[in-house]
Amino acid sequence: MSKDDEEEEKDKEVYNEKGREELVDDEEMSSEEAGFMQGYEEAEEKDEEEKEEKGEKEEEKEEE
Repeated sequence: MSKDDEEEEKDKEVYNEKGREELVDDEEMSSEEAGFMQGYEEAEEKDEEEKEEKGEKEEEKEEE
């Protein structure tokens, strides 16, 4: 794995719970930073759910 691949993989770790826990355990991330990223992840999931619901409602209107 190249150095760029390793850095990219490490960047992805902050976007999931297990990765954040490992970074906090290794003292590479503070618990405050992990909490911030958890909030980011939850907000992103909520946005995706709202988009899906909006798309389903639009499909129902088109069928009528």
